[in-house]
Amino acid sequence: MRPGTRIQGLFALVLALAIPATAWCGGAARRHDGFLLRLSAGFGGASTDIEANDGTDIEFSGMTGDVNFAIGGMVSRNLALHGTLWGWSIGDPDVEVDGESGELDGDLSMSAIGIGITYYFMPTNLYLSGSLGMGLLTWDLEGFGDDDSDRGLVLDATFGKEWWVSANWGLGLAGAVGFHSIPQDNFDDNWDGASLGLRFSATFN
Repeated sequence: MRPGTRIQGLFALVLALAIPATAWCGGAARRHDGFLLRLSAGFGGASTDIEANDGTDIEFSGMTGDVNFAIGGMVSRNLALHGTLWGWSIGDPDVEVDGESGELDGDLSMSAIGIGITYYFMPTNLYLSGSLGMGLLTWDLEGFGDDDSDRGLVLDATFGKEWWVSANWGLGLAGAVGFHSIPQDNFDDNWDGASLGLRFSATFN
């Protein structure tokens, strides 16, 4: 089974277990209640590094395309619980190996699935959101081949602002920071790194 298929299956399971049945009901106009769907995408930067068993330091970095999808429901006033699917991708990343820098043809991506919470500060409609889950790195890079990592811990934290554009839809902007620590088969060290993102968001609630 391909990693993408496993991720979709896990996302559905997390969602089914995490969200109370009452949260799927529709909410009142311009209030945070009922069902929540937040779609976010943007750009940013990320880096990840690892020390090989022979002591070689390898670091990849670059500009990213960034996505974050949250689906769930409000469990109390202004507080949502949701399943979250998120990740980023670097095209033609920069590489540094023991201090020697260059650029590689290909793609490096991180994808994650987890459980998150979002709290809205009303009436300003500012929100703070955090998700914790499992993720993996995949790459198809010149000189490094086509491979993926094991699964490891990934964190995403987002602070955003949205403006109501209809009874139940809000549009806005958000800044995000992420961290990961992901093991690699046959390596003693983990891939460790961070990411920053600026996202445009659309939320139904």
